[in-house]
Amino acid sequence: MIVKMVLRLLVFLLLICSLAACGQSPDTGSLLPIATTEIEQAGSPTPQGELAPVTPSPATLFLPTVVLPSPTPTATPTPIPFRICSPLDIHDLDELPEIISDPYRPPPPGKEERHHGVDFSYYRRGERTTIQGVGVQSVFSGRVIAAIPDSFPYGNVVIIETVYEDLPAELAAELEISPGESIYTLYAHMDQAPLVTLGDTVLACQPLGQVGVSGNAYEPHLHLEMRLGAPGAEFSIMGFYKADDTAEERSNYVLWRTSGEFRHFDPMRVLKKTSDDPIGGD
Repeated sequence: MIVKMVLRLLVFLLLICSLAACGQSPDTGSLLPIATTEIEQAGSPTPQGELAPVTPSPATLFLPTVVLPSPTPTATPTPIPFRICSPLDIHDLDELPEIISDPYRPPPPGKEERHHGVDFSYYRRGERTTIQGVGVQSVFSGRVIAAIPDSFPYGNVVIIETVYEDLPAELAAELEISPGESIYTLYAHMDQAPLVTLGDTVLACQPLGQVGVSGNAYEPHLHLEMRLGAPGAEFSIMGFYKADDTAEERSNYVLWRTSGEFRHFDPMRVLKKTSDDPIGGD
């Protein structure tokens, strides 16, 4: 009986010693830092045969090292080269003088008579027997400030604004455009409602529609106008000469055509110069 008790005591002592050597608490089993304990301290001798108490040191918290990825450099946007395109997708700029059916014939300031733009048309050219259906495309890049279906006299019409800052200095000087002004380009009498909508951003050579006979047109042709004016104009509707035209339609038409706020000039100053001496022309 005594032998069994001695053996149990020895096993218990061995267990205590092994746990202390591994740095574990016999009560909780949690890991504790291994500390060196002085068996004897001045003024408080340890009774013989007793184990010195283990004083744990404060726990140390180790946080994982997080390596953040280096920020990816922001790519510098590549500027889009300035381009001037033919308004007709199958006819190059150098062909345009050959297919003018009605040239620019400016009226006196504030007058409606005569011709504010230039018309392109033909009955036969190569294998084509009409210009109807030829694609109409944007001469410049810019913002759509009017995309009006079935108006009068312009029919299905688009107007695109190109701001001064987007123009090459040579062209701005040639047209005597002042800083703070825009070029407005109008495309009229298209076959169907415009392919773009008010507020769209368009690129040079982007399709707008097809040549047609809408509005005040008796033969298929593209009527093209260019004007200079203050930036930021916008026309959601425009019309004149019809009994059911609203006051706003008529006001917008007068503002555009005869008020002097938008000064028209011959589009061939841009298109012919570009074909003779290209400024990014197509």
